[in-house]
Amino acid sequence: MNSFPEQPAPTILLSYPLHPGDPLPPAIPAPRLEPFLTLERDGARVYRLEVANHSGTHADAPAHVIADGLRIEEFRPEELLFRRPVVLEVQVPDECLLEPVDLQPHAAVMGRADLLLLRFGYGAVRTYDPARYSSRCPGLSVAAADYLRETCPGLRALGMDVPSIACIAQLERTMPAHHALLGGAGRRFLIIEDMRLDADLGALRAVFLAPWLVAGVDSAPCAVYGFV
Repeated sequence: MNSFPEQPAPTILLSYPLHPGDPLPPAIPAPRLEPFLTLERDGARVYRLEVANHSGTHADAPAHVIADGLRIEEFRPEELLFRRPVVLEVQVPDECLLEPVDLQPHAAVMGRADLLLLRFGYGAVRTYDPARYSSRCPGLSVAAADYLRETCPGLRALGMDVPSIACIAQLERTMPAHHALLGGAGRRFLIIEDMRLDADLGALRAVFLAPWLVAGVDSAPCAVYGFV
């Protein structure tokens, strides 16, 4: 098990700040941010924020798709710290699916992971072609989700640099990948979507997930910190 030094460890941000102009899947409305109290008029700033809970970098908890699944607030703090992250480079064309054959050569290293980060290389696309990012992203097939669940028993979370684990262009076919990873009585698993993974992650040794804790909601936007 990794140990942390007494001094703060070098840290990188693996999530995006929430911004009204960021690309989102077509079904998700853009966040709205407006002043409620102002410094000039009221002596302090307060903003009213209206946001869908699957906006920006966010964590899907089982209750997102499972009727009796755990909500994000039900995860214990220690379950949000990952000490064996593995970053996997995956090459999948637009509107196509990651399949078991793409994962099988990496089975040994994935088998050691408690957090698997799939880097599709979409970080730059998010900036220069947001429409492509939000509607043409690749995704995970149900077979690939099943493969991860069967071959990586220690895996507790899956993250990626695309807006959804589901391929938006093949939504009906790929949305069930969520069920494959999150289903099961008492399942304690998280899917982290729309991550910032374009930094050098070769020295990544731990990841901490800090979701918004809102009582009663299935999932939540989050900040994700990587320790290197």
